[in-house]
Amino acid sequence: MAVIEIDGQPWTRKHDDPSVPVVPSAPRTLYPQSLEDLIQICAGRSKYRRPGEGIHAAGSHWALSEAAISDAVFVETHDPENIYPAMNRTLYDVVWRCLNPAFIDELRGKTLPKFDASNATEDRGLYPVHIESGKRIYELYAQLDQGDNDPQSLATHLSNSNKSYLGPLAFPTLGGAGGQTVFGALTTGTHGGDFKIPPLADAVLALHLVADGGKHYWIEPTTVPGFTNPLTDFNLLHKLYGQSQFGGQQNFETHRDDQLFNSVLVSVGRFGIVYSIVIATVSQYCLHQERRLTNPDGSLMTWQAIKPQINDLNSPLYTTPSEQAGKNRFLQIAVCVTPHLDFSSNLVAVTKHWNVPLAGNAINPTTHSPAGRDERGGQMAGNSHPYSPSESKPGTPATPDFKERACANANFLDGVLVDVIKEIGDFVHSNGTVIGAVIAVCVVTGLGFTLLLLLPALAAILAILLAFLARFRNSGQSRLGQALNDLRRMLLDQKDPAVRLAGLFAWHMIAYLVFRSEQKDHDFEAISYAVLDQHDYLDQSCAVNADSIEVFFDAEDPILLAYVDALLAFETYQEVNFGRAFVGYISLRFTGQTRALIGPQQFKPVSCAIEVSGLKDESGVTELLDFATNFALNTNMKGILHWGQRNESQRADIEERFGDSFADQTGPLHTWRQALSDITQGGKLNGFSSAFTRQTGLEVVKHLD
Repeated sequence: MAVIEIDGQPWTRKHDDPSVPVVPSAPRTLYPQSLEDLIQICAGRSKYRRPGEGIHAAGSHWALSEAAISDAVFVETHDPENIYPAMNRTLYDVVWRCLNPAFIDELRGKTLPKFDASNATEDRGLYPVHIESGKRIYELYAQLDQGDNDPQSLATHLSNSNKSYLGPLAFPTLGGAGGQTVFGALTTGTHGGDFKIPPLADAVLALHLVADGGKHYWIEPTTVPGFTNPLTDFNLLHKLYGQSQFGGQQNFETHRDDQLFNSVLVSVGRFGIVYSIVIATVSQYCLHQERRLTNPDGSLMTWQAIKPQINDLNSPLYTTPSEQAGKNRFLQIAVCVTPHLDFSSNLVAVTKHWNVPLAGNAINPTTHSPAGRDERGGQMAGNSHPYSPSESKPGTPATPDFKERACANANFLDGVLVDVIKEIGDFVHSNGTVIGAVIAVCVVTGLGFTLLLLLPALAAILAILLAFLARFRNSGQSRLGQALNDLRRMLLDQKDPAVRLAGLFAWHMIAYLVFRSEQKDHDFEAISYAVLDQHDYLDQSCAVNADSIEVFFDAEDPILLAYVDALLAFETYQEVNFGRAFVGYISLRFTGQTRALIGPQQFKPVSCAIEVSGLKDESGVTELLDFATNFALNTNMKGILHWGQRNESQRADIEERFGDSFADQTGPLHTWRQALSDITQGGKLNGFSSAFTRQTGLEVVKHLD
């Protein structure tokens, strides 16, 4: 069967402005459905490629960088529009039939912990699953949760003597969203906030790579953690993949090589197209999520107060409450970019997770299923709001909050504006005697002096807000960023200094209410993926035309604190001097060190990832992101940028961070480039080179003396 081929269609990414495709007319877009298709596409004399044309694979188009953009030929392992078939099968030809018999015996002798009310251990065992690279994360976690009881499966094969592998399975860790393809996420360095666990890439046990020229390779590391025997039997693999439809024995190679494996693992598509991966899954588990915006005394948490604890891995930030000390596995610190308290403070919310047994409010009282399974698994996977249980009825799902409703119908601002209008109206109409809770949070000295002087200006801002709310309700604005940019312009672009100051104060009130709504104190327990995957799949507004960067530092290095401080100072500067504002967030997440040679989580024992994300419709977002990018790349900062988000690194930046410059030809990048040279015949097979890989130096490089 011929590969589906579409010529000249636009190519865009999920978070781009939908009216402006990043590639207006892709020369060719191909939709393979099998290993044979990939070998044919990558062959040197393929009918799908003209001589010298570049080629690159893409999955779900969630990346914000240009890493997935091809010079000419785009290969879609998973059509983001779901029109054409995806390469998303679970495979049973290798697992179990080509596994090393001694490895199978080791598996048979181990027992996965049960998913029940008696077991909350963090060690959930290991079970290998073989999938095509076009499978989305939410597809796999929904499938794993059903258990692997297919008649062809390894679990079924082992069931005569060990039934523990038949139960529900899970990813050991996840990023914050499941819409990416599994391999697309891991090969760019995607991670979550599990600081005790390496990122998703480190769960991979083997890769099946198709390189330029059509030759294909089975690559695995020398050992599997916790096992003494290698994963597969190479003789059985050659019998399977050395068949004529795959190009014969001469077209297939097997490698058990740590350096090659660690190179291809995170490689941004430069080595070729990964057809499939074997990934280590674990026994299903439940998590407790604790999110705190307030301190135990009821005061609001601020960046300025908690930042001294971040570099201390033994500080209270990394532990759970006293009765659970030491069990915390996850840390996320969300920072409100807009300042409060007369520009002196920035609110933060701290989120933690720890393993819990299937008990208490982790049971849905209606269906008796683990909380979150009915709401985020099965047919609801990739088709629902984030799971957030009802506070009045623990264990039952809450109705979508106003932000989630807004992201589905573009009415995000209504409730916020009503609250702000009421407080400002009460203050103005009482001549400054009625001070609402939000006003009290957003200003300090103004309570006694400044705000009273601004009464006439606040009255003018009140009229502006009322007019905007009426227009907003009638306009049907399609995107949150557009609406907020219009509001920001009306509040901050004022010629009268007093009105402008009053408008800035109102803007701070709005930002406070939005942050408080999203990050209020909350505790719940649910099945793993309902806690870890917090993406809103019904979002039609909030994440459209977005941009973000993510920068990695050593969690114990004070320079990461200086980096965040600089971003917050920049926001204050642009608000006061230019009337611009950032609409988005700064989030710090922490993860273990990766084995991938150019994975961004390079630091031992814990890396800190600082994500800065905003809506590009808003004037001030691009400016802050530009500053954040340039500052991260400063040679004194040496921040490592995420391969899948905005990444403007140049070759010199990558060589400085990963090693292998003219002056020092060592380091992980040197090993990575040598592996690339081995696969590409010294760089001669350069079909998977792209503008992005050339920009970042992900090429075979010969340093001349």
